[in-house]
Amino acid sequence: MNDRLQAWELIDLINTAIEGLRIHKDEINDMNVFPVPDGDTGTNMLLTMQAVQESIGESDNHDMASICRAIARGSLMGARGNSGVVLSQIFKGMTEVFSQADTVGVGAMASALSRGSEVAYRAVMKPVEGTILTVVRDASEEGERVKGDCGSLEEWLTAVVKRARESLKNTPELLPVLKEAGVVDAGGRGLVVILEGILACLTGEEFEVVLENTFTTAGHGAVETNDYRYEAQFMLHCRDSKAQRLREKLQELGGSVLVVGDEKQHRVHVHTNKLGRVIEEASNTGRMSDVEITDLMLQVEQLEEERARYGEKDIGVVAVAVGEGIKDILRSMGVDRIVDGGQSMNPSTAEILAAIDSVPQKQVILIPNNKNIIPAAEQTRDLTDKEVVVIPAVSITEGFSSMVAFDPREDLEINHQRILHAMAQVKTGAVTVAVRDGKFKRGRIREGECIGLFSGEIVAADGDVTETACSLLETMVEDGDELATVIVGEEAGGREEGRIIELLEEKGLEVEVINGGQPVYHYIFGVE
Repeated sequence: MNDRLQAWELIDLINTAIEGLRIHKDEINDMNVFPVPDGDTGTNMLLTMQAVQESIGESDNHDMASICRAIARGSLMGARGNSGVVLSQIFKGMTEVFSQADTVGVGAMASALSRGSEVAYRAVMKPVEGTILTVVRDASEEGERVKGDCGSLEEWLTAVVKRARESLKNTPELLPVLKEAGVVDAGGRGLVVILEGILACLTGEEFEVVLENTFTTAGHGAVETNDYRYEAQFMLHCRDSKAQRLREKLQELGGSVLVVGDEKQHRVHVHTNKLGRVIEEASNTGRMSDVEITDLMLQVEQLEEERARYGEKDIGVVAVAVGEGIKDILRSMGVDRIVDGGQSMNPSTAEILAAIDSVPQKQVILIPNNKNIIPAAEQTRDLTDKEVVVIPAVSITEGFSSMVAFDPREDLEINHQRILHAMAQVKTGAVTVAVRDGKFKRGRIREGECIGLFSGEIVAADGDVTETACSLLETMVEDGDELATVIVGEEAGGREEGRIIELLEEKGLEVEVINGGQPVYHYIFGVE
């Protein structure tokens, strides 16, 4: 595979590059001090590359043109973060060249890397030197310089990788924030890893796991803020001319602006203090989808709160939850990252994996809080280098119990056993609405009636929410129970819980009421 690449061989190069990013992801995350203060550049670049891999897998044809379309589309649709979007533009430019031939040799590879650099620079309204842009430009210029002297792709890429490494080492001299933190650019490091992975594939050598001393990491104490509070990322469906006008408007509203894509859809990335204006301008321009908003300052504040509360924890905690009240409780109990999801809105393995990879700890406790989410949660253990313990929590009440038992001063195995023991003491019930006619042990159920669920069965049904809740609790509560948690959902908003609380107190239970704000379930009850 040294002289010319067939279309299918591009897939091998991408797979090896992904493996390299997976190995070096945490190292790259630790370098991330510019421009996003959340330490996720390695994760974002890895997820972008994995989206390319998935797009290729979904392609019916594996000729050069089809593979190139899959690479370009996958990287655009899957791009995450500033570096991920820039990486997608590098791929866009490269595939424009690759797609013109059946095979790729040294000349085409050099032209492709130059085109990738050109497209990436063009995508950024105010290019910053000392970033991934500088590294790709220096590497592409070296590729053009030596292409006439190289008889094989391996020889050519060896020279390109060497120059990319030199360029990366020089990034602190071009960007003061890097020099002050004592790190090289994270996005540039990610690009070098990708090139190193491709070279390893060409030579057939093992990808090196060792970290060169020149690539200093700042550690998590180097997190810094920038001038903007919010990071907004979304897909925008509109004509190219409208997207470019939005690009100019966004430049007035913030920084790190990227608007890239084709005639019909565009990936948008911006940092801003005027989030409402950004959403308004984008909505007036076209149809938005896949919207992701990150509060950059809140991330830093939460990190500092975590440090103040627990010091440098050895174990990170990720939980899946829905409902703002529930999320607030989980955060106050020590959950580091929350993935949006619950009944009828199960998160993907990739979304859960991103949360796991975003915490600094090498050991992670993962709490799904829903039985349908447990399979996706289990899959993450084979997709990360971290040690992940999946807690089989099937309800938010079990999730709360897990966090009560969690002690950051103890090791992972002790916490695992403590949590399992605590979960076993909790009984969970819920009130929701029947979506069709049916029957249960006590009679028939009509569509639209309230139903009470306990231990996987319907145990109560009535046209009134409160009546159903009280009937459910009569079944749940036993002698010896001491504590009841009442989690009020958005559908129960405005109702009075007095009768429910009175029933529980008459049975001798201490009652805690939480305004959970969860959908689907009017009430969730935990009894222990």
